[in-house]
Amino acid sequence: MLRRALASLAVLALVAGCGPDAPEPPKPADGADLAACADGLCEVSARVGAKVALPERTNVESVTVQAVDAGTVMLIAKGIGRRQGGSCSGKCEASGTGKDFKAKLWTGSELTYNDLAIKLLGVGGGAAVLKFTPQ
Repeated sequence: MLRRALASLAVLALVAGCGPDAPEPPKPADGADLAACADGLCEVSARVGAKVALPERTNVESVTVQAVDAGTVMLIAKGIGRRQGGSCSGKCEASGTGKDFKAKLWTGSELTYNDLAIKLLGVGGGAAVLKFTPQ
C-alpha cells in the first residue's frame, strides 16, 4: 500500500513538472536590433544590461534594462529636458529621482515617461519584449 502511494506521488510530481511554463512572448518586429529604436518607435527583445538610445524628441536619453524575471522587467529611463514626469498603466511600480525614472513592469503593463511610452509585451529566454512609442 505504501509503495503504491509513493509511486502515485512520484508520477504526480513528474506530471506536474511537465506542464507548460509561462506563455512564449511575441516575436518582436525589430528582433534584438536596439538601433531600430533610434526614431523612438520600435519593438525589440532586450536582455539585462541592454541600453536603448532614444531620440531627443521623446525627452528620454536612454532606457536601460536592469532585471528580467518571470513576467517582469525592471527599467531605468534617463530623462532630458526641463519637464520630467511619468505614470504607469496596468500592474506597474515606478519612482523618479531627478532625471532618472525607475519602473518595474509586468507583462501587458505600460510606462509613460516624458514623451515616450514603453509596454512590456512579454518575457522569455532571459529577455523582455518591449514596445517603444513616442507620445
